[in-house]
Amino acid sequence: MQLKVLLPKTHYTAGEHRTALLILRNESHVPLEFPDPLHAPEQALRYTLTGPVFPESRHIPCREVSSRGLSHVLASRPGARVRLAPGQTFESLIALHDWLPVTRPGRYRLEASLTHPDFSITSPPVEFDILAPPTGPVSLACDVAAPDGSGVEATWLQDVEGRPSLLVRGYEEPREDTSRPPSPRQPASVIGPVAPGITEALAPWSNDPDRISSVSWRVWRQGASLMALAGPATPGRPFRFDLEAPPAQVVRPPLQTAAGELFIPVVAACGRELRLICFQTSSDASDLTPGWEMGRVGLHGRIVAARATLQPASRGNGVSVVLVEQTDRGLDLHHVRTHGSGRFTRVATTRLKGLHALPDSEPGIWVDEAGRLHAALLTLSRKNPRQVVLAEVHHRPDGRPAAKPRLTALRELPCAPRAAVARHHPERSRAGVLTWAILLENGSLLTPHTVGAPMRPRHPVGLPLELFPARRTYVLTWDPVQGPAFEALR
Repeated sequence: MQLKVLLPKTHYTAGEHRTALLILRNESHVPLEFPDPLHAPEQALRYTLTGPVFPESRHIPCREVSSRGLSHVLASRPGARVRLAPGQTFESLIALHDWLPVTRPGRYRLEASLTHPDFSITSPPVEFDILAPPTGPVSLACDVAAPDGSGVEATWLQDVEGRPSLLVRGYEEPREDTSRPPSPRQPASVIGPVAPGITEALAPWSNDPDRISSVSWRVWRQGASLMALAGPATPGRPFRFDLEAPPAQVVRPPLQTAAGELFIPVVAACGRELRLICFQTSSDASDLTPGWEMGRVGLHGRIVAARATLQPASRGNGVSVVLVEQTDRGLDLHHVRTHGSGRFTRVATTRLKGLHALPDSEPGIWVDEAGRLHAALLTLSRKNPRQVVLAEVHHRPDGRPAAKPRLTALRELPCAPRAAVARHHPERSRAGVLTWAILLENGSLLTPHTVGAPMRPRHPVGLPLELFPARRTYVLTWDPVQGPAFEALR
């Protein structure tokens, strides 16, 4: 009798699915019959794992594995037997991520052993590595006007088996325990390898709250090229749009619609133009179609912050982009959007005198069901460079300003700022509720809830700074073992 454990690969991320194949093969010339090793009450089959978490090895009876793995029948079958003819095999999948979810980086060794009155065998050991996650940029994606508890998706780049790869993982807030942060809905998915030199992975936002879209886009930038995956058209190569030079900025987030469209706003390399690039596909498209430029808008000065959004699905697929320009007198907020005719144009500019942008800041931007745009930006007063001022701007459905900007003095900074972000709640019942955070140079956070000392997160805060508004609001951090993780603002 021969016993083997096979792994599909040798390198895994901490949160990834890990499934092994157990194989028993009758190598004799006569039939063999023995109790079913997966369901026999005597627990003759066991697994041994050795590695950073278990340096002295851990021995796991098969019944303990079966009680956790979804690929096994849980109840024991005392009379169940296996009969193997010569050369015949018995196979079973082992859900390693369920029964032994090791996450500490390092090399692990796995083997199986089977004890029977007539034979005792041990499989050759197989080894695999758990990779330490990089502290690289992560993007978060939500649905505009999504149902409550819809969750968030994180996209990032990580080396897998020596190649840079695109990873995606969904998270949701526990309903039964609001003291716990959002947890993964499933292990991380490795979408596939990408070319070396990728600097940013981008998670598209959607206006598809009913989740009827047949297309799910994955986006990244490779030098001067915008790349995107969307099955079934991209099993081997991605959609691609080549710019003349690497853009000064890809405005976050890319925007996807239920109709299969993907919109990517970019600030041109010269910094003087905003361009809107579009891809489109469908659930039955088997070919790549060329991307195209929907339009471009001239810019007067240096853009220091930007954010894009879609109208709610009930009002169509219009794109709005808010650009923040630093001027000698203060800040100019430009609202650029698409029209029903497909034109891409600037519809309004709002001047915020006496204010200065925070470094690496990103405005909050949200379009309500009536088509009104709401933008919020954290700024600093030029008279008192430590004074934080929240600027809020509102636009009518035709794109024009609805009223004078609202400026609210918040508090003085205890030290230099590193980054800032404002966010409107994406879920239907709390749509438009505003929250914000400022990351300080010492790693602490100022939030709307800060009364005394700034918040000290357990793990380093990820950059670009990301918030996930749910029942509570969470900041994205980098766990040195798990990778992307969330911590509630306080």
